[in-house]
Amino acid sequence: MSPEVRTRARRRLRLWWLLSHRRTRRQLGTLEDWKTRLVFWVGALTVGLVIQGFAWLSEESFEVFHQVFQRYPWHFLWITPLGLMTIVAIMNRGGKAAKGSGIPQVLLVHKQSYHWLRESFLSLRVALLKVFLTCFGLLVGATVGREGPSVHVGAALMYKFGVWAKLKRRQVESGLIVAGGAAGVSAAFNAPLAGIVFAVEELQQSMEARSSGTLILAIILSGVVVLAFAGHYSYFGVPDVSAMSFDHYPYLIITSLFCGLLGGLFSFALVEGNRAIAPLIARAPMRVALVIGLILAAMGIASGGLTMGSGYLEAKSLLAGETEGSWYTAFGKIAATALTYLSGIPGGIFSPSLASGAELGAAMGALFSDVSPVALILVGMASYFAGVVQRPVTAFVIVLELTGNNHDILPALMVGALVGSVVSKLVMPEPIYHVLARDLLRGWEAMMKPREPEAGQSSSDAAALERTGPQVLDRDK
Repeated sequence: MSPEVRTRARRRLRLWWLLSHRRTRRQLGTLEDWKTRLVFWVGALTVGLVIQGFAWLSEESFEVFHQVFQRYPWHFLWITPLGLMTIVAIMNRGGKAAKGSGIPQVLLVHKQSYHWLRESFLSLRVALLKVFLTCFGLLVGATVGREGPSVHVGAALMYKFGVWAKLKRRQVESGLIVAGGAAGVSAAFNAPLAGIVFAVEELQQSMEARSSGTLILAIILSGVVVLAFAGHYSYFGVPDVSAMSFDHYPYLIITSLFCGLLGGLFSFALVEGNRAIAPLIARAPMRVALVIGLILAAMGIASGGLTMGSGYLEAKSLLAGETEGSWYTAFGKIAATALTYLSGIPGGIFSPSLASGAELGAAMGALFSDVSPVALILVGMASYFAGVVQRPVTAFVIVLELTGNNHDILPALMVGALVGSVVSKLVMPEPIYHVLARDLLRGWEAMMKPREPEAGQSSSDAAALERTGPQVLDRDK
C-alpha cells in the first residue's frame, strides 16, 4: 500500500472516530450535563426527606396543641397571643423573608430579573425558620398549613445545591427553583401529579421540552422518599363516593358558584387587608400579633378548636361522614386563615382553604338532600380552592389525588374547579399569589433601599446600587 493510500485511510479513520465520538457525547451528554442531573436528583431526594420530616414535625405539633386544648382551652387566651408574638420576634430577627406562605417568594426569585433576591429569599436560614416557625404556629393554635412553606423550603434546598455545585448555566437555577417547589408540593401531599401541575400552572406557566423530563424525575424522586417513610396513603383518606348524576349538576353549579365566589372574596380581602395592615406591622409588629392572637384564641374557644390548625382532621372527618358541616365553622375557618396570614407569621393557606371548602360543601349538602353529601364536599373543596388561587387544573387535580384518585367524581371536580375559578375573577381579577408577589417585591425594595452615599462613594455607584440592590453587587464580585 502506497504512502498516499495509507494517509487517506488514516484521515478517513480519524474523521470517522471524531464524528462518532461527537455523536456519542451528544447522546450521553457532557460532564456538565451529568453534573446538572446529579444536582437535580440529589436535591430532589433531599427535598423529599426534609419535607417528610417537616410533615412529621407539624403533625406532632398539632397533636400536642390538640391535647392541651382539650384540657385547658381557656389557657390559649394567653398561649396564642404570646406564641404569635414570639414567632414574629424570631422571624424579624432571624429572617423576614420567612414571612407568609412562601409561594410569592418562589414566584419572584425563579425569574431571572429578580435573581438578586435569591440569596435573601432562598437561604438555608430562611428555610429552617420556615419549618420550625410554621410548626410553632400550629403548636400555639394558629390557622396555617405546611404546603406553601414546603414549596419555599423545596425551592431553597434545590437552589442551594445548584450554588454549591457551581453550575455554569445561569438558567439552570430557575429550573432548580421550579423543580424544588414542585417537589415540595408532591412530598407535602404525597401527590406527584399535583406537583407537576402546580409547577406548570402556577410556578412556571410554561414548560420547555428540555426541562420537563428533569422536573418530572425530581418530583418522582421526592415522592419515592415519602413512600419509603410514610407508605402509600391518601392525604384525606379514600371517601366513598360515586359519579354524580347529570340531574344533580344544577346543584353542583350552585355550590361551585357560591364557593368560588367566597374564594375570590377571601383572596380580595387577604390582599387588601395585607396592604392596609402593612404600615401598622412595620411600626408595631408585636402589637398586631398580640391583637390577632387574642382574636384567634377567642374564635378557637368558641368553636371548640375547629377554627384552629390546618383543618386537615376536620376535612377528613367530614369526608368519612363522622361529622356534619357547619356554616359557623366554615366562615370561622375562612376568617381565622385570613387573620393568621395578616399577622405576618410563616404558614400557608393550602390546607386551611381545602378545609374551608369542605365545610362549605358539607353545609351546602344539607340544603340539597338528594345529592351525595360527600360529592358536594369534594366539589366545595375544589371550587373554593380554585376560587382562592384561580388555578382550576391544580385545584381539581389536588382534590382528586388527595382523596384516593376516584375518577368517577373527576367530571364533577373539573366543572366545580372551572366554575369556581371563573366566578372568583369577578371580585379578584388576578391570581392571589401573583398579586402578593408584587406587593412583596415593593415592600422588599423599600426595605433594602440604600442610604445616602457615604464618603468616598461616587453617585454612579449609589445609583447602580439603587437599581440592582446590594445582592447583585455582592454576587458579581
